[in-house]
Amino acid sequence: MDTQPPDSISSLFQDPARRARPTRWLEWCLLSVLLLSAVAALSGLRSLERIDLVINDQLGRLNSPQLSSDIVIVAIDDKSLEAIGRWPWRRAIHAAVLDRIAAAKPRAVGLDLIFVESDPVEAGDDRLLGDAIARAGRVVLPLVLRDIHGDGRLSRSEPVPALAAPATALGHVHLEIDNDGIVRSTFLREGDGTRWWDHFALAVLRVGGFAPPKALPGQRAPPPSESLAWQRDHWIQIPFSGPPGSFERVSYVDVLKGQVSAERLAGKYVLVGATAAGMGDAYATPRSGRAELMPGVEIAANVMNALLLDQRLQRAMPWQSAVFCVLPVALALLTVVLLPPTAGLLASAALLTATLGAAWLGASLAGLQFAPAAGLLGVLLAYPLWVWRRLRTAIGYLLEEFQRMEARRDLPTMLPASRSGDLLDRHIHALQDASEQLRNLHRFVSETLNSVPDATLITDTSGQVLMANQSARQYFAARQITRLRGRPLEELLRHVRRTDTRQPIFDARDRLRQDNVSWGAEARDADGRDLLVRFVPCFNTEGYTTSWITSLVDITPIREAERQRDVALRFISHDMRSPQSSILALLEVQRMNPQAPVPADMLERIERHAHRTLDLAEEFVQLARAESSTYRMQTVDLVDLLDEAVDDVWPQAQTRGVAFDVQRPDAPALCQADKGLLTRAIANLLVNAVKYGQPDASVHCAVQRTEAGWHLSITNEGAGLQPEQLQSLFQQFARLDPDQSATRGVGLGLVFVRTVVERHGGRIEANSRPGQGTTFHFTLPPTTA
Repeated sequence: MDTQPPDSISSLFQDPARRARPTRWLEWCLLSVLLLSAVAALSGLRSLERIDLVINDQLGRLNSPQLSSDIVIVAIDDKSLEAIGRWPWRRAIHAAVLDRIAAAKPRAVGLDLIFVESDPVEAGDDRLLGDAIARAGRVVLPLVLRDIHGDGRLSRSEPVPALAAPATALGHVHLEIDNDGIVRSTFLREGDGTRWWDHFALAVLRVGGFAPPKALPGQRAPPPSESLAWQRDHWIQIPFSGPPGSFERVSYVDVLKGQVSAERLAGKYVLVGATAAGMGDAYATPRSGRAELMPGVEIAANVMNALLLDQRLQRAMPWQSAVFCVLPVALALLTVVLLPPTAGLLASAALLTATLGAAWLGASLAGLQFAPAAGLLGVLLAYPLWVWRRLRTAIGYLLEEFQRMEARRDLPTMLPASRSGDLLDRHIHALQDASEQLRNLHRFVSETLNSVPDATLITDTSGQVLMANQSARQYFAARQITRLRGRPLEELLRHVRRTDTRQPIFDARDRLRQDNVSWGAEARDADGRDLLVRFVPCFNTEGYTTSWITSLVDITPIREAERQRDVALRFISHDMRSPQSSILALLEVQRMNPQAPVPADMLERIERHAHRTLDLAEEFVQLARAESSTYRMQTVDLVDLLDEAVDDVWPQAQTRGVAFDVQRPDAPALCQADKGLLTRAIANLLVNAVKYGQPDASVHCAVQRTEAGWHLSITNEGAGLQPEQLQSLFQQFARLDPDQSATRGVGLGLVFVRTVVERHGGRIEANSRPGQGTTFHFTLPPTTA
């Protein structure tokens, strides 16, 4: 057999872009490297810093607030300004408030008030406040940087000596303001090269007995270029615990008047500072509203809260942010390549969410604040870039394929005339033409496949069904299999067995993968139909097997015709010749003695053999007519046919003294039937009932309406049948009476009945028990008048 594939339809489906695949993948790899490099550079250089800050601000709002109950703010609020008067106040008032606070025995007190100059009006107030600070014992005052000379050079400004001397510690209150004007960070330690000061919040905690870790959190600063330059170290991002007003507050004037219970301040870190609007010491923070600022004293409380609860937060190193951003982009590049378009789009969306989630988890669990904007931008760009590259490749491939299809002359041309327009319009029109050509070709193949009268399946090399024609769908639908696409061929053909070995026709699972030649065999399915099963491979232009065509040719009529031919030959050679030979033998005996008179028994024997020949020929002719395809169907009344058959058999019944008992329905039993054949079939049943029943008995006939249709039953009162007789009852040349001389007939009558009933859409059955008679019954579909 020639196994080389034809160069026709299959040549249309070769891959002309296969040679371009390395180049296409190289271009995509270069594009991916460029995108990853750009993402790493944008992240490491913090080129998208403002976007990163906004993203991290919004992610920070997802954290549930965690506030230490050991922090209390004594707020110089609007209520206090209204009660005491305009700011600034006399330092004697501060001394009185400090005495009230000290009386409650707090852990430490932080006076977030600037006292870098002596009181110009009441010089004695500095001494009063200093004495109050000394009595309190654990008080921290702020240290600030000021441009004293107006030349842009900052220098530290400490509180006046009368206040700084009794204070337990000094702490700087400097905050880092980002380019967008929002305070997000601070340094825990600052100094001038000879001396270091803790942040105001850290200093209050140390004075109150809190022992911070030996290694303070935050990023370390590089050594300064100048030895006397102002230095900063341990840069932290402030993990704000909520919007302004989150920490416990008491009014300054309430403390002054003694209206705050000592229990509210006892054992607490007390911060005294301005919170009233217009005091100047307020900043925008990530947790502030659009028009709401956070007082500096509350920012210090947030720093203190983070140190107390060990909430560490610092910006990730540039290389850490670069790795953080490159990973999701690399995954996005992989997903868009490996997954279908819709799945790739969903995966990109999932990576965006995962990147944001990872940034939030990094800040919440690891205390690292990444710069995710570059990674998000890379993930957003990965899918459009891949779609653009894929569309460009697809358009190029389809245009090339379109030109190849247009150049072929061995297939019907189904293309419209060329169109004009700009480049994009021409490309679109060309793709429309190519698509139309492919649809027409697919329809041509499908219609060709459906026009094949035999059940035909197309499978891949693993045996999975790809296509099926209408005949195949009808064949398997009769076996309660409605879905063929995707089904294994081995499962579909499990009921089809080889005629010679009785093994499944498709018993080798890997045969389709290994063989490349056609093969097949005769088989029989579970319904007893004879099939010729063929397996033919399909090749691509390179000679590889890509699919298989499996056809199931129904050869049942051929085999049935062969069996009928054998029956006819046996009928002619034996059944017809036997009585004729007997007649000839009797005549030859008489011819040997022509003078002798013809015995009477010889004439009876000749007559019996002649009748047997006629009966056999009549039954065979009737059976041949019943098996023919020409039935003259008409609407008949089944009761009328029964009555007519009873009349035909009545003479024979009279000779044996048999009476007929007929039960008729009230309404006509209308059905579609060939009147002559069905009447003859009923008559055959009546003849058998009379012939094999008891003499001087009754044959009971009944026509009844059931859910399935009109049911006819005929019962005699004979000796009944054995179970083995029931099994062969409707086979050709099977006789109810083993003594063939007792009754006439050749065993084709019941075969004729079965054939006629089945051709009318019914099914003949027999019920019998020895000594209780036999019942033949069948049901025909009803019809309306």
